[in-house]
Amino acid sequence: MAVKMTTAQFRADVRQAAFRGIVRATEGLRKEVVKMLAHSSHSGEIYIRRGIEHQRSAPGEPPAVDTGRLLNSIRTEFDEKEMVGRVIASTGYAGYLEFGTQKMEPRPFMRPSLENQRDMIMAVVKSDVTAAVKKAGKP
Repeated sequence: MAVKMTTAQFRADVRQAAFRGIVRATEGLRKEVVKMLAHSSHSGEIYIRRGIEHQRSAPGEPPAVDTGRLLNSIRTEFDEKEMVGRVIASTGYAGYLEFGTQKMEPRPFMRPSLENQRDMIMAVVKSDVTAAVKKAGKP
């Protein structure tokens, strides 16, 4: 028994599967960014503010969580038309932490998270597309 599927339907099914993979991979990356921020150890200066001891991150380490504002700003955004998923840190200072300033060395957290998840991202999208192609070939 032959499967009858138009080229347009096949392309639509594969595109939909690819976008599902993009969504899953982007959410996985968001979790990695949150994990990096919330669970990284730090070796910077220890200081007291409002009677509470805090430890800064050292240059090159992910930022230390203090108020939780950066951590809580991590979100995802998707554009199905462009086939794009984004992980966004929406505080005004996230870029300063990631890339540094003239007065502060970088405390990267987005780029290392992406590097840690690069293989997962490719595998998830590939898996979803492969499943769609296999499904299209079955009666």
